Amino acid sequence: MQIRKSNSLITLWCFVVITLMAAPVWGAQGARSKKSRGLKKDTVKQEPITITSDRMAMDQKKNSIQYKGNVVAVRGDVTLKSDTLTATYNPLAKRIDKVIAQGNLVVTQGDRVATGNRAVFSIVKNTVTLTGKPSVSQGNSQVSGTRIILYLNEDRGIVEGGKERVKAVIFPDELDAKDLGGKK
Repeated sequence: MQIRKSNSLITLWCFVVITLMAAPVWGAQGARSKKSRGLKKDTVKQEPITITSDRMAMDQKKNSIQYKGNVVAVRGDVTLKSDTLTATYNPLAKRIDKVIAQGNLVVTQGDRVATGNRAVFSIVKNTVTLTGKPSVSQGNSQVSGTRIILYLNEDRGIVEGGKERVKAVIFPDELDAKDLGGKK
């Protein structure tokens, strides 16, 4: 099943949330996501991100930083919670290559929620892959499957089945109301 941005705010929201939580901490990728939401690039620089956890470890040999234990990352009205959050960076390119949130993943923004066991944000491929019973919902509308792949540059996503079939429950009136910025 393929979902296009124009058909569902769920996919768009997931693009924005993962990009907002991962990229602005370590690179400039967040500006593109914010711009797609109609916010200026300068706004991205002004919004801090706060990450709390039980432990943080940086390994310069592995070019990584890991937050472990009750990780909570907050930026504006977006909150990401997971057991671990790991970023690997490329010192030659001076950028983050990959960010992985793992274990009891929950990302929220208002009535929008993404859950799963693992989210991998690849800066190089500009994709987000959700696994471990991934689900993305907005209000009562929900999409789930075995794996959700979001192609950030292409404004498209793929929900794959496997052991669990793809399931989408859509409440068009709710999504239409959100597109118009209010209630119907």
